[in-house]
Amino acid sequence: MQRRWWILLSILGIILAVVILVALFWPWLSGWLPHPRLVEAWVHYLVVDLDIGRWGPVATLLLVGVIELIWALNLGRRSGAVERQIKRLERMHSRETEMLNQEISLLKEERRGLRAELELREDLIREEKARLWTQFEDLQRTSGLLQRYNGEAHEAGPPILQSHDISPDTAEPSPEVRSIWRQIISQLERIEMISSVTVRRSQTALQAQQRTDELMRLGVACYYLGQYERALLHYNRAAELAPTDPIALINRAVVNLELTRYQPALQDLERVLRTNDNPWGYLYRGLIREHQGETKHALEDYTRAIRIKSDLKAALYRRGLLYAEMGEYDKAFQDQNRVLEMDQHHAGALTARGMSRAALGDSQWALNDLDQACALAPKSALAFYQRGRARYQLGMHDEALADFGRAIELDSGFAPAYMARGDTCAAMGEHWQAAADYGQAIELQPKNAMAYFARGLARAAMREHRRAIEDYDQALELAPAMAVALANRGAAYEKIGEYSQAIEDLDRAVALEPTLAVAYYNRGLAYGSMGEYDRASRDLNRAVELDPSLGNHDQDLAGATA
Repeated sequence: MQRRWWILLSILGIILAVVILVALFWPWLSGWLPHPRLVEAWVHYLVVDLDIGRWGPVATLLLVGVIELIWALNLGRRSGAVERQIKRLERMHSRETEMLNQEISLLKEERRGLRAELELREDLIREEKARLWTQFEDLQRTSGLLQRYNGEAHEAGPPILQSHDISPDTAEPSPEVRSIWRQIISQLERIEMISSVTVRRSQTALQAQQRTDELMRLGVACYYLGQYERALLHYNRAAELAPTDPIALINRAVVNLELTRYQPALQDLERVLRTNDNPWGYLYRGLIREHQGETKHALEDYTRAIRIKSDLKAALYRRGLLYAEMGEYDKAFQDQNRVLEMDQHHAGALTARGMSRAALGDSQWALNDLDQACALAPKSALAFYQRGRARYQLGMHDEALADFGRAIELDSGFAPAYMARGDTCAAMGEHWQAAADYGQAIELQPKNAMAYFARGLARAAMREHRRAIEDYDQALELAPAMAVALANRGAAYEKIGEYSQAIEDLDRAVALEPTLAVAYYNRGLAYGSMGEYDRASRDLNRAVELDPSLGNHDQDLAGATA
């Protein structure tokens, strides 16, 4: 249709061009035209002589017929060309369709081949993963690590992590075993990375759960190697795949707990506890609250965990420790007893029960518990420290020194062990060694007022009274209401002849603690040195009333008495 319009427009354009040319060149053309008379004669011939009025319509009809015939012939020729073009296009389409079908068949064959190869690789990957996990679990079993989380009963699947706070006595693997573990874990992580890239979108729920379990097992492995950040990455991915899985959320909370990231750990535990009363959720929430100083809430969480699962040893163990910290040694003893009824080889519970027995005055039975704890956990600094304290109470000073030395050897940053060894050395008269141990404790805990006070006592016993006063000053700066430090600083001032300063300190000590016998005793000595014997007699008599043992106390040792 467009072509026809273009033809018409072209004809009109040609006619218009001819008219314009004629108009432009008329002066030249007019000379070539016939004479006007000749034209009139020609017209007269057509109209009058030939009688165009009769045969004109017939000629016109014949002309129109010829034009229509030519038009029809032209259309027929053109319609045949269209049909030939259509047939040619159909043949081309058939050939292209055939070629495309062949290519599709080749692609399908290639796809089947690739799928078969992928399935083969997946089978090989599964076999390699199974081999690596078997090797890893054998190493865990031989190193004793599996006992850490096989001791508690829980649902099938990946284990719930046992933090160092609830399982402190687990044996650590040797460096050789740890090196092999790292290699195995690196291989498993590479396999997991490849699997995450090639994983199919159409994986079933079972396959997704299997992958989640594998990620959590990797998290467990990294956790027990102490690689907490790597463990956290695996648990993050597991939580993305299974956002409501309680084990994934609890284990991620345990890793954050080890990293002292309490807020995200609490958020995970709250998500678990919103859906169900999980005893492990309450246990670890209580542990975090205990670290944050919320003793009451921690105790409530431990009790809830025990109410839900009465044989949850970890909750009983932590609640027993918390009771001991609160001074409720009877309840602490009962909780640790229940733990040991379920697991008589629980070194932590034996240590805690021994500590409770010692606090209750049963030092011999405490020593029996602590002997077992040291035998079961030979690398537990706490067990040796507590046994040393029990031996100290029984007067076994040499044995106590050996235990405190072993505790320091196992954990050189354990300040209480230095303090206890210093006390033992002081009791044995080795005041210079006691002062050195107290100094180590001060380096580890610069804000420990008792460490400064104890070193002051040791220096006073060595007659280094001015240095003792410096330590008492530090102790009182950290704990201004420590009456016994004032009493002993007053005694030190009395020894160097500064009686007014001594009386001032001793008056403050008596005001702070009216029943402190040593304050009256030292003030009596100060009054005696000043020649005020009546006052001295009253204070000494009051001291003996409060503590009869001071009646035979050697005056030279008065400054070292606490």
